[in-house]
Amino acid sequence: MKRLFGSFLLGGKKDRRVLDLITEHFSLVVETVNQLQPLFEAGKTGDWRKVEDVCTEIDGLETLADGMHRDAVVAISQGAFFSGMRDDFLRLMEIDDEIADAAKDAAKMLAQLPIKPQDFLILYEEPSATLNDFFKQIQLAVSTLQESVRFLESDAEIAVSKALLVERSEEEGDEVKNRLVKRIFEHKADLDVLTLLQLRNFVHKLDEIADAAEDASDEVIAILAKAQA
Repeated sequence: MKRLFGSFLLGGKKDRRVLDLITEHFSLVVETVNQLQPLFEAGKTGDWRKVEDVCTEIDGLETLADGMHRDAVVAISQGAFFSGMRDDFLRLMEIDDEIADAAKDAAKMLAQLPIKPQDFLILYEEPSATLNDFFKQIQLAVSTLQESVRFLESDAEIAVSKALLVERSEEEGDEVKNRLVKRIFEHKADLDVLTLLQLRNFVHKLDEIADAAEDASDEVIAILAKAQA
């Protein structure tokens, strides 16, 4: 048995499998989020067939993540390692799943109705606050959270430091989001109402990914605090 930190103990094969399931699940969550990038490129060129195809791929990845989430929930419920902390780990898994859900919802929002390329390119007008800038902060929040979760089993200090960086990425992304929404409404005279709402809601759905990542990072810190109590 390996002492990780405080009274947090890692025991046998069942415990190891639970940790592996959590890590594997989050890898699928990250893959689901990253798949949004080709969706943006297709939107810029007006290739709505590609948008729909990528949306289907994202939906499939989210379904796989859901299945792994269910397996992990069963394993956590049965694992001695998580005695007294099962609810915390179940909550972490639930929030991680919300990240994939938000990515799927954002993809569906974009695929809902075709958007003219010139309208979609509104999200790229401001050089320092483009959709790519926003998504970069979202990806950074999610990938940093992944690192934090990975270090849960080996180094509490690194796990906490990574978790705190997630909040910084979320805050920086929030600033870009606000500028994107402002930019959309600056074009309200040029956009039909449905397109304006679709673009706004799409940006807000993307923001839910970063919000969920921040919530998960808070849960990581809570788990570590309880483990060291």
